Amino acid sequence: MNEPHTRGLALLRAGREHEAATCLREAVSLGPDDARARYHLAIAHRLRGELTEARNELLAALELEPTLAPACAQLGGLALVAGELQEAMSWLSRALAIHPGHRISRYQLGVALRFAGHRAEAISLLQSSLEPGPGALPPVLAHRVRGQLVDALNDPLPGARPLARCAAPLVTELLEEREPPREEAPHPESSGGRETRVMTPLEAARLLAGARSILALTGSGISVGSGLATRKELWQRWDRDAAVSVFKFREAPNVLWEVIADFLGEGRHRPDAAHLALAACPDLIGIVTQNVDGLHQAAHREVHGESVPMPPVIELHGTLLETRCHACDARPGRTAGSYVETAAQRPPRCERCDGPLRPDVVLFGERVAPERMGQALELVLRCDALLVVGTAMDVAPASELPRIARANGVPVVELKRTASRLSRSLDTVLVPGESDTVLPELLENLRQMR
Repeated sequence: MNEPHTRGLALLRAGREHEAATCLREAVSLGPDDARARYHLAIAHRLRGELTEARNELLAALELEPTLAPACAQLGGLALVAGELQEAMSWLSRALAIHPGHRISRYQLGVALRFAGHRAEAISLLQSSLEPGPGALPPVLAHRVRGQLVDALNDPLPGARPLARCAAPLVTELLEEREPPREEAPHPESSGGRETRVMTPLEAARLLAGARSILALTGSGISVGSGLATRKELWQRWDRDAAVSVFKFREAPNVLWEVIADFLGEGRHRPDAAHLALAACPDLIGIVTQNVDGLHQAAHREVHGESVPMPPVIELHGTLLETRCHACDARPGRTAGSYVETAAQRPPRCERCDGPLRPDVVLFGERVAPERMGQALELVLRCDALLVVGTAMDVAPASELPRIARANGVPVVELKRTASRLSRSLDTVLVPGESDTVLPELLENLRQMR
């Protein structure tokens, strides 16, 4: 492995795809016959939404090393992203013919078979992908597969279904070349799911009365009281695949900016009662959020002022308060909202290279920064209670965090109008209602019990 390859792979693992791609292109230039360098460059291209470039590098890698099963698996994943189900199954079957024990290929083929309507075969492959031993799935991915396995077991509609581009798994875990540490999680026991306990805010407060390390996991529902649209509301007006995927951004970057303008609407947005209650929560060790609005930080400042240190807020999906150039990664130091209000064109252009500017958010098809995911996992492993507020829990990897908490015996309390998909496979507690009503009531009851 030449020096640019080594450096590029390290950058890729660190989530710095732009720099990684530059190093890996140099590595391929220095070693054009290096199949692994081409494979890793393909992953960098895929993470940047450059699907044609990724496919070309993977095909070149296979010409050099025909038994490179991970390259076949990635080609299968690219086919899923493109909606080519039969091609995806062909590539993934080839990967398993080369390497029958390749767990990630089993997982991806199971996903493809489920979309194709082959439920029994899908369940069998998902189950076999969870086998222990050398090559076992990384822990977070294993939790994800267990959740998908429960969904398949409970599926009332066993036939084929349309394959949404953003439903295709983005398996960057193929970078993991060492066997990960073992971490057990509850296995699905049956196709009957689990029963969610429904509690009032007072009853939930009693359940959490002994907690001293509370973690919150939040989604768009917590910001409804601030006048921001939920994901569900946005997808009633926009096709999410076309609107907020990195692949579409490369084709038509103006669409993403139109969605942002729709999301932000008119005027400024202040923290609502749920944000403020959470900011004042006793024994809060942190917040992991899928939101990009910065309202958790604003709530802390409003409740505590600037001088009181804030527990960590891990913004898994980035923030609209920062922007960057998709082409050269320059950061102009302006918010997305400021461009929506003043920019004469959409997308706004980079002053350095004239590339399209974008919010510093994670689009469908991209991955959560490994550093942020590591911080979130650390908080989940430290907490003794997890509040899940205003989220459907249908987007990975955030959707796997409650599973990890339950595997450690931590109570998971959902505050939402109806139970999320977590309740199909986890013992959870539901406090039904709007978050800006039930969360303040729960936390006020908890405060009085201290």
